[in-house]
Amino acid sequence: MDKERIKAVGFGLEKSADKFKEIHFTRRPLDENDILIEILYAGICHSDLHTVKEHWGKLDSFPIIPGHEILGKVKEIGKNVTRFKVGDYCGVGCMVDSCMNCPACKSLRE
Repeated sequence: MDKERIKAVGFGLEKSADKFKEIHFTRRPLDENDILIEILYAGICHSDLHTVKEHWGKLDSFPIIPGHEILGKVKEIGKNVTRFKVGDYCGVGCMVDSCMNCPACKSLRE
């Protein structure tokens, strides 16, 4: 049986000229080495703003939900996870699970 995608909500832009708004989307299912985080806080820095406004070049796709340096609470863990348990607070740095296929990743700018 295939796992269902995870429903999520973020604060982002549908296109570069838009204002920030709530965006509903789905994420891939939780993997055996993943944790699912209820994001409580996320930083949006000036680099994020340059990115979404395409000051550094055209983006391949929208919508986009910028932000990194996430703080949140663990909602679910994969079967191989030992460092965290449901209910723990956690933080995430700025680079996680890059695709390594898009133009930015291929030019080492993930």
